[in-house]
Amino acid sequence: MEKLKYLPVLMYHNIGEQKKGVSLSNFCLNPAEFELQLDYLLKKNYTSLDFADLEAILSGAKPCPKRPVMLTFDDAYFETLEKVAPLLTSKNLKGIFSVVTDYLGKASTWETENSASLTVSETQIREYQNALISFESHTAGHKNLAQQTPEENLSDLSLSKKRLESVTGKRTRAVFYPYGDYNEKVKAAAAKAGYIFGLAIATTKRTTMEDALEMRRVYIKSSDSFLDFKRKIANWYICFRGFRESVREKRRQV
Repeated sequence: MEKLKYLPVLMYHNIGEQKKGVSLSNFCLNPAEFELQLDYLLKKNYTSLDFADLEAILSGAKPCPKRPVMLTFDDAYFETLEKVAPLLTSKNLKGIFSVVTDYLGKASTWETENSASLTVSETQIREYQNALISFESHTAGHKNLAQQTPEENLSDLSLSKKRLESVTGKRTRAVFYPYGDYNEKVKAAAAKAGYIFGLAIATTKRTTMEDALEMRRVYIKSSDSFLDFKRKIANWYICFRGFRESVREKRRQV
């Protein structure tokens, strides 16, 4: 569908104040900057989607808005959720949080800069989910799927989907690949486990929806200027990134 070709799928990690001594500061975006970005999306008449919306649009069950956008948040840290949810609610925008199901209510072991931050618990998911806030899978254990066997991946992805659905009472449609790393075997395991969408970072696809199990996201960093943000959600930028990655992939194969 033409309007979804360059769908901006924005990738955030943490929304909060920068922590002293944190080396990976691009993972944490100031709330004021985040709100400025949301206001710009509203000013430009973007409509936020979740994955239920995306499935319905692709099936023809609902029309596609003129300017769609997706707001995604990796790892579902509670301190981010409690800051983001009121902002999204006040602006009637949808946000999607990816959950590592083996770590519900526990501290991250994959990001040392967030070792003191807890991910959402089952109770918090049930409390916060509504028409604007949804939760999708970030696998069971946040392992690099490209480094596991197909059998390990199928088990991980199936367990994560089953547990999250038991918590939310809703269908889990998407998996966010940890570290953005994946391959064809990972995508096959995701499809076999029942996922419709797979979220990557850098892909060789020219458009966002060329392959629903290899959707490119746009990483919004704290080091980005406001001009950078506007550039990153532009159609030409999303197309250019696909072209750039396809060239890199061809060079690697030479």
